[in-house]
Amino acid sequence: MSHSVAGNLSRQAVGNAPKQLLGRSFGKDRAWPPQSTPKHLERDAIVVSSVCAQARSRTSCFGTPLSSTGASRAALRLPSAATPLGLSQWQRQRQQQRLRLVPTEALQAVAAPTAGSHAPGQGQAGGSGAGASPSRAGSKRTSPVVLFETRFEDVGLAARAERQGGSFKVVLQLDSPRAMTLHWALDDWLPAPEASWPAGVSTVRVDDKACQSPFPPDGRLEIGFTQDACPHRVVFVLKQTEGGAEVWFNNAGGNYAVQLLAPPIESFVDKVLTAEGSCSHWSLPQRLMLATEVLDAADAAGPEGMSFLFTWLRLSSTRVLDWYRKSNFQPKDIAAIQKHAGERIAEKARSSPHPLSRLLARGALAGLPRGGGNGDDIRMGILHIMRGHGIREGHRPGHDEPFLEQWHQKLHTNTSPDDVTICEAYLAFLHSGNHDDYWRVLWDNGRLTRDKMESWSKPISAWPQHLPHLIPAFQGYLWTLKTTHAGADLDTAMEMAKGFMDDDLRWVIYDILAHRNDWWVPGKIVEARQRLAAYWKAPGSSRDLLLLDIALEGWFRTCLERTDLGQLGRDDLLELIGLCLRGAAITHEEEDLLQCGALWERLRSGGGSGHPPLPGERWGREWALAALAAAERLQLSVAAHMDRLYGLVQPHAESFGSSCRLDPAHVTNFGEEVVRGQPLFVASLLLQRLEPVLRAAAGGAPWQIVSQAGSSAGAVGQVVAVAALSEVQGTSYDRPTVLLAGALSGVEDIPSGVVAVLTRSSTDVLSHLAIRARSQRTLLATCFDDGAWRAWQELAAAGAVAAAVVDPAVGAVMPAEPPPADAATATAAASAGGGAAPQVALQAPERTSAWALPESSFRSGLVGAKALNLATLRQRLAAATAAEAGGGGGGGEVIGVPTSVALPYGTFERVLAEERRNAAAAEAVGRLAAAAGEEAAAGRFPREELEQLRRVVAEELVAPRELVRQLAAVAAEQGLIPSADHWLASYDDAEARAAAAATGDDGASSSYDNDDAPAAAAASATSWPAVWSAVCRVWASKWTDRAWLSRRALRIGEGELFMSVLLQQVVPFRYSFVLHTSNPVTHTPGELLGEVVVGMGETLVGNYPGRAMGFTAPPTSAPLGAGGQSQPQLISLPSKRLSLHAPSGPDGALSPTLIARSDANAEDLEQYAAAGLYDSVTLQPLVARSPDYATDPLLGDPAWRGALLGRLAALGRTVAAAFGGRDQDVEGGLTEEGRLVVVQARPQVEIHSPHP
Repeated sequence: MSHSVAGNLSRQAVGNAPKQLLGRSFGKDRAWPPQSTPKHLERDAIVVSSVCAQARSRTSCFGTPLSSTGASRAALRLPSAATPLGLSQWQRQRQQQRLRLVPTEALQAVAAPTAGSHAPGQGQAGGSGAGASPSRAGSKRTSPVVLFETRFEDVGLAARAERQGGSFKVVLQLDSPRAMTLHWALDDWLPAPEASWPAGVSTVRVDDKACQSPFPPDGRLEIGFTQDACPHRVVFVLKQTEGGAEVWFNNAGGNYAVQLLAPPIESFVDKVLTAEGSCSHWSLPQRLMLATEVLDAADAAGPEGMSFLFTWLRLSSTRVLDWYRKSNFQPKDIAAIQKHAGERIAEKARSSPHPLSRLLARGALAGLPRGGGNGDDIRMGILHIMRGHGIREGHRPGHDEPFLEQWHQKLHTNTSPDDVTICEAYLAFLHSGNHDDYWRVLWDNGRLTRDKMESWSKPISAWPQHLPHLIPAFQGYLWTLKTTHAGADLDTAMEMAKGFMDDDLRWVIYDILAHRNDWWVPGKIVEARQRLAAYWKAPGSSRDLLLLDIALEGWFRTCLERTDLGQLGRDDLLELIGLCLRGAAITHEEEDLLQCGALWERLRSGGGSGHPPLPGERWGREWALAALAAAERLQLSVAAHMDRLYGLVQPHAESFGSSCRLDPAHVTNFGEEVVRGQPLFVASLLLQRLEPVLRAAAGGAPWQIVSQAGSSAGAVGQVVAVAALSEVQGTSYDRPTVLLAGALSGVEDIPSGVVAVLTRSSTDVLSHLAIRARSQRTLLATCFDDGAWRAWQELAAAGAVAAAVVDPAVGAVMPAEPPPADAATATAAASAGGGAAPQVALQAPERTSAWALPESSFRSGLVGAKALNLATLRQRLAAATAAEAGGGGGGGEVIGVPTSVALPYGTFERVLAEERRNAAAAEAVGRLAAAAGEEAAAGRFPREELEQLRRVVAEELVAPRELVRQLAAVAAEQGLIPSADHWLASYDDAEARAAAAATGDDGASSSYDNDDAPAAAAASATSWPAVWSAVCRVWASKWTDRAWLSRRALRIGEGELFMSVLLQQVVPFRYSFVLHTSNPVTHTPGELLGEVVVGMGETLVGNYPGRAMGFTAPPTSAPLGAGGQSQPQLISLPSKRLSLHAPSGPDGALSPTLIARSDANAEDLEQYAAAGLYDSVTLQPLVARSPDYATDPLLGDPAWRGALLGRLAALGRTVAAAFGGRDQDVEGGLTEEGRLVVVQARPQVEIHSPHP
C-alpha cells in the first residue's frame, strides 16, 4: 500500500471529492495532489462516520468524568503532500519542533520528568519496550498525570493520554470488544518507531507512514513513548472487519487524534494559510472541514491558537475570504458540514481550558451559519416552488424567469448564508415591486452588490420579475434557508432552542421577543441569560442554546447602543454599567472582570440586593472616591482585556493579508473592529459619560490616564500645542514631542515622534487612538483642570522640554525637569535652556579583601547609600523606640527593617580579574565597553554593544568559590539562609553539572535529583545558582540604555561607577507604601504625601496603570481620633488592576526569598537620585494577581483605613526625625500580621517644574 488510508481520506475530505461522504466532487487541488488509491479501497466501499457525528466529551470508561476545563481533544492535521519522512527524519523533526512548543494551560502538566521516574516496561512485536529506561536506585514511582481524555462516540472508543515520570502513554479502550484494527501514525502521519508499538499484539508497518495494530480481546491498546521520542499526538483511523468486508471510520474525514504535547502553532497556521492562499479549487465547505481538522490543535495551543481560528472564520463570515473558488457542493452537504463545525466549536466555547479561548470560540461560532436542518429541503424547495407555479426550470416548459433559474442553479451547487439575504431582498421586491428595495436589502443585510453576484461561479445577473403571488411560498422558503444558514439570528435561534429549556424560561424569552423594543428589555435579557447559562454550559448541550445566548447578547447591545446616553441620569448610568458587567460575567469568565462586577454591585446596590453598600452617603465625597476608583479599575480592566484581544488577532489578520493578498483596508483595522464589536465596548461608552460626574462629586482627580508612558520616568520631549490632533495627521516630528491637543475624536493616529498626547477631550479607552497609544507605549491623558492645562500651555509657548510624569497619588500628569539620561536624547534640550548637565563627582571605593559584609560592617566607601541608610535607620529607630519607652510613653510602634548583607564595591571587578574562568568574559567586557565609547564619540548610539555587555555579564560569569563561602557564612549568620551549606552544596552541584556537560557525561548526579519535586523546587528557589543569577543581572544593569545615557549626560566615566549589591530578605507585604515627608506636588514643607497599594511595592514604584490610595497629613498631625483637619486626608482610593505578591511554596505557604538590589556609588545622592536606573532582582518572580477591592478594607472599612493612615503618617515623621529632620522618601509595607516594615529610606529629591 503506497500510503496510509487515513492520509488518503483526509486528503479527500479537504482536497478532492469526498465522494463517499458528500456524493460529488469538490474539484482538484494543487495544494494536496491525489495519490494512488489502495487496491482494497478501489475494491470495497468506504464507510465513514457521519459528518454530523460529534465526539462529545462525556464520562469516560476510565470511571472519571471529563472536566470541562481539561485538555482539549486531539489536534487534527491535514497530511502533507511532501516526500514521506523516514524514521530518522521524523526523529530529527521532533527535536526541532520540541524547541518551539507553545506552552498552554491545557498541557502545562507536560513538564520535565523527575529523575528516575519511568513507565512499566512494555514489550511488543518488533520493539524494545515503550518507555523502558533504567531507574536510579532509590527513586520513587510518581503518579500518572492525565494529559488528555475523551470519547469518540461514533465508534464507541475512549481515549486517554497520560505522563508518568519520563514516560508517556496513550490508552485506547473499546466499549465492546470486536474485530477492530488501529491504523495509526504520529503527528502529521509520520511513521512510529518500533519502540512505541503496543505490547502483546502483532503490529505491522503497512506503508512508509502508518502501522496497523489489532485490538486484543479485551479491547484495550496502549502505545508508549519515552520523553525524547514523544510526539505531539497520535493520529489514527479504525478498520472493522465484518464477514470479510472492511468498514473504515475516520471521524468524518478528519482522522481521530490523541494529544500528548501542545503543538507548535506553525503546525496548523501554515497549513491553513497555504490552503487559503494557494488552492485553485476551494469553497466554504472545505474551509469549515479544515477548520474542524485544526480545531483541537488550535485549542491545545491556547489563546494564540484559538485567536487564529477566530480570525480565520471572522474573515470568512465577513466575506473578506471568498466562499466559492471553482468548486461546487450540494445543499445537504453544506448543511451537514456547517452543523458539524458548529457543534465542534460550540463544545470548545463550553470546555476549552482557558477563558479567553472560550471567548474566542464563542466569537467564531457567532459568525458561522447554524447548519443542520434538512439540506435537501433547500434544493428541493426551490424546485417545488418553480414547478408548482409554472416557472420554467431547465428544459421543463413554463414561464421564463431568468433570476429564479440562476438562483436555482446556485442553490443546487453553492448554497450559503448569502441565500438568506437574497431571499429577504427578493421578498422585499415582491412586496413593493421596486428594484431599489431589492438592491437595498442585498447591501444592508449581506453587503452584496451586482458585481459580486455576477462574479460567482454560478452567477446571478438577471433582475427579478415582479410575481407577488410567490410571496407566501418564499416566506416559507426563507425559514428553510434560515434553519441551515441563519446562525445567531434571534428568532431562529429561539425556535431551534426552545425544546432544551424549562417552561418558565421559555416564557420569559418569548416575552422578551414580543416586547423587544420596550425600555425594560435589557434587564430582562441579562436575567434570562443568567438562567440560560446553566443550560448551554452543560457538557454535550445543544449548540442552539449557545447560539440563542449569543443572539440575546447581541440584542442587549443593540438596545443600549440606540439609547440616547445624553438623556440618562447618573444613577441610570450606574445601573446600565452594572447590567453590562452582569452580562459580561456570563461571557468572559475572567477573574479580573468578575471582581470589577462584584465591586460595582457594592457601588450600585445601596445595600438593597444582598451586597453591603460602600461606605459614605451616595454621591457624597467618600462614596464618590470609591465610585471613581471602581470606574477607573473597570476602565483599566476593559482596556487591558481588549488590548490583549487586539494583540492576539491583529497579527493573524496580517498573516492572512499577506498570504491571501487581501485588500489592506480589511486588514489594517481588523483588530480594532474586533475590539469595538465586543459587548464590553458599550461599558466603555457608559464609563466615558459617568467619569466626569464622579470626578465632580469626588472633588479631585483632574486627569484621566488612558495610556501610560513606556518608562516610569515619564515621557520626555519638547512641548508643542495644537488646536486639534486631526490638524497634525501625517506630520512627523524630528524630535521627541509632548503634544497638547485641544480636541480629539479618538479616530486619529499618533504622529511619528510624539511621546505623549495630552488633551482636554474625554477619551474612550477603546478608541482607535487609545488602542494605538497603549500599543506604542505613548502617554495619553485627558486634563479636566483649567489651571493644570494652562501650566502645560505656558510650557508650550516657551518651547520648553519637559518630562510628563504621572503622579499616581493625585492622578495628575505633572511637568517635571527631564532626567539627564532622557534630556540627552531630546535634541531640543540645550536650546530650551537646559544647558549642559552638571558633572557629578562620585566617591572612590575603599579597597577590601572581603567578598561579603554583614550589616555591622557597612560603611561609606564599601557600600552604597541604600545599605548605609538601612543600617542607620535600624539603629536610630531602635534608639527612638527605646527612648520613648524610657520616657514613660509606653514605647512607640516597633518598626521592622529587613535583614541584609552586601557584596562591597569592587566585587564585580575582582570577579573578572581574579577568577581565571572569567578571562574570556573580562576580555569581552573591556572590548565592548571600549567599542561603546567609540560609537558614542562618533555620534552613534551603541545599542548592540550595550546588549552584548548585558548578556555577557548576566550569563557568562562564574563565581569564585571563596566568594560563595564568605557570602554563605555571612548570610547564614544574619539569618537569610538556614545554613552556609545551603549555598555551598548547590554551588558544588552546579559546578559538577557544568563539568559533566563539558565532558559529555550526562550521568552526573545532583543533590536535587530526587522524586520529591516540591521540596526540590523550594530548595532551588533560594539555591546558589538563583542568587548568582540575580547578582549578575544587577551588575548587568550598569549597561541599560538609560543608565549608560545618564552617565554620559553627567560625564561619569565608565571606570568611576562601582556597583555594590545588597542581598535583602523579601518581606511579603499585604500592602506597600511610599511616603514623601514633604509634599513634592504642592511643595508644602512638612506636609506628608503618602501612597498605598495592595501587595508588594513594585506596582507603586513601577509603571503600572491605575492609581494608588493617596493621602496627605498636615505638618502638625494630631493623634488619631482627635478629629478635624489635622487628621490624614484621603486624596484617592486604589484602582490598580494588578497587585504583586511574594511567591508561595508547594504547600501554599509563603516561600522565603531574597532580592538582590543595586547599590551603586551613583545612586541616592543628594544632587542625583538616579532612581530606577539600575535593577533590583528577586530570586523568584513576584506573582501577579487581580486585587479584589470589593472585599478589601481600603475601600470598605473607613475606620480601619483611617487607623492605617494615622500609623503611616507617624512612621514618616519618625523616619525623618531619625535622619535629623531631613525630608525622606520612605518605602515599606504592612505585613499580614499588621507589622510596619521599612525597606528603604533616602533623602527626598524635589520634583521641580521646568516652567521658566
